[in-house]
Amino acid sequence: MTKLENTNKSRSDLLPSNDIYNMNNNNETKGSLHSHSETTKILQDSNIDEHEDINSIFGNNDSYENETMSHVNTNASDSNYMMELGDVSDQSSDKSNKNLNNKIDELDENSPPHSRFTRNDKIMLIAQCAFTGFFSSIAGAIYYPVLTLIEGLFKITEEQANISVVVYFIFQGIAPIIVGNLADTNGRRPLILSCLLIYFCACVGLASCNTYAQLIGLRCLQAAGIAPVIAINSGIAGDITTRRERGSYIGYVSGFVVIGSAFGALIGAGLSSTWDWRAIFWFLAIGSGVCVIYSIILFPETKRSIVGNGSIAPKSILNKCVILSIPAVRRKWHLDKPEYNTLEPPKKSKAFPIFEILKHKEMIILLIVAGLQFSMWTTHQTSLTTVLSKRYNLTVAKIGLCFLPTGICTMISVITCGKFLNYAYKKDIAKYELWIKDQREILLQENNEDEDKVDEIIFNDPKYTFNICRSRLKPAFVTLFLSSCGFIAFGWCIEKRVPLAAVLVTSGFSSLFSNCILTMSTTVCVDLFPSISTTATGCLNLFRCSMSAILIACLSKMVSKMNYGGVFTFLGALTGVSSFLLLITVRNGKELTFYRNKLNYN
Repeated sequence: MTKLENTNKSRSDLLPSNDIYNMNNNNETKGSLHSHSETTKILQDSNIDEHEDINSIFGNNDSYENETMSHVNTNASDSNYMMELGDVSDQSSDKSNKNLNNKIDELDENSPPHSRFTRNDKIMLIAQCAFTGFFSSIAGAIYYPVLTLIEGLFKITEEQANISVVVYFIFQGIAPIIVGNLADTNGRRPLILSCLLIYFCACVGLASCNTYAQLIGLRCLQAAGIAPVIAINSGIAGDITTRRERGSYIGYVSGFVVIGSAFGALIGAGLSSTWDWRAIFWFLAIGSGVCVIYSIILFPETKRSIVGNGSIAPKSILNKCVILSIPAVRRKWHLDKPEYNTLEPPKKSKAFPIFEILKHKEMIILLIVAGLQFSMWTTHQTSLTTVLSKRYNLTVAKIGLCFLPTGICTMISVITCGKFLNYAYKKDIAKYELWIKDQREILLQENNEDEDKVDEIIFNDPKYTFNICRSRLKPAFVTLFLSSCGFIAFGWCIEKRVPLAAVLVTSGFSSLFSNCILTMSTTVCVDLFPSISTTATGCLNLFRCSMSAILIACLSKMVSKMNYGGVFTFLGALTGVSSFLLLITVRNGKELTFYRNKLNYN
């Protein structure tokens, strides 16, 4: 018995290839369905995601994923691996293909899918996640147009006004690290509801505050309440999606966070110019209140250690949503026939799960690069508000309109980046399939057609692991370079007081490329740390928010010493140079993926 045979909690992409071995070209089928080599081939050809339960292959056939056949057929048509079952050829590869198809046919056709949530259900869940994440980011940006008003109202300096932005970013970075681990152990729904309620109360308080101290304290509470939602949302997206579709879904979730920052200033300017600055926080209170009501009624638990693929009703009332009592929903999600074999083993809560991510230098590099890029973007947002007010003498309403190019370009970035990640992943997998097939044939020749030995070699050698980091981060070098150039041009435009159109063009161009790295890095975090995806995304949130807080706090002094052109030249050069560090993450991607797979496997 091999190590692979002895386990019944393995997952297919925990194997070195992460997605696909190739089919063996032997003329004969050796052993039973549960043999090591055949099991490995079926797993790899099926391209089952990291969350998908495969206990059926190790002894319980009715727990195998319903998506197995669709994955096999998709991979087969894309890579020309499989022929039609009726076309029996004399070639050994065709016989092997037929053997594999026969084995797949033996699996129970009624086995549970990876997720009971339909495509429309997933869209609704992602929309809900994007909506809640939107309120986290908009609370920072919506405040920008009224910074000068706050200065006059509370009789404070520009630097003190910036502090109210800085503290928001500080708590926005810290809170997800603390709360994220709870969401990975106790479920997503209770934490989402708690965060929204705290945020709602903080917004009501901010709309009624009368002193600078109250403003600062409630801004801290506001950030601490809503910030964990960003990380939890990425965890939800990881719960309900497979790797092949994850890029676009996470792109929407993380992207709408940035859209909140992009359009927040426009919304804030409209509200404050129509009523006053307090209307901003009443707007946030009303929006979050609606979100709370919606979540109580319609937002289901998705944590796979609690509800599996969605067919298992949660035991705790905190994890149950109202719609679970509707008969049509129960039938749709198979709640009356729970598929317990899709449950993931519960994870023990760790005191400092963040160190699970930070012990990998490749992840630290990725988080630093993404954090620098986001912090430069937020610095550009803050600078734009101040410059338009004090140098271009625009009203609050006109300042808000000047954020429109940034918002539009950010939205385009959100839509295209996630879809490109899906496209690139499928393309890289197709190439990998061909490569691993050749490697497997070579190893079989070198090892006297011993399939078990070959599978053991492939399983234990990182050389044969699919490099997920390379697939996800390839576009980053181009986007980081273009955004850095755009921000440098933006800095000199506002320094030289060029026509406003040039300032807005450079602002929009920079925003078009600067936020792509957030989608890429978030997807990598969920891919490599599926069981603690909320904590991993919270770690990214910590880096981007803490760096933003530092730069915004230092902005006034930096501008007085270096002027805006010098500040953004320095930041653009720093970000551009740091992008070369990603080469380390890409180069070591196989080893990192292999190491993470081994940990999840064991």
